[in-house]
Amino acid sequence: VTRKVLGPHGQHMKAIAEATGAKMRLRGKGSGFLESEDRRESTDELMLCVSAQDWTSYQETVRLVTELLNGVYVQYKTFCRRSGAQTPSIEIRMHEGPRPGSR
Repeated sequence: VTRKVLGPHGQHMKAIAEATGAKMRLRGKGSGFLESEDRRESTDELMLCVSAQDWTSYQETVRLVTELLNGVYVQYKTFCRRSGAQTPSIEIRMHEGPRPGSR
């Protein structure tokens, strides 16, 4: 999933960042991002954190990320159907503002 979201050499995230000026960080299980002093991956669900300079940039980033994620979900569901695996229910869940326990 992480590779599909990032794209080849981070191409998907770079394109969104260049288009909007936003910063994005993939964190949580499977992200490969090592947190703080522990240098361990978070046990939180995989998430994409977005920081933007203004509301317009933020909204455009959310729109582009949603478009990207929906495309990844379609690819995954197609893969599951073709391989005979059960197709999971996948959805985007958004949380705006700092998450509980963050700095």
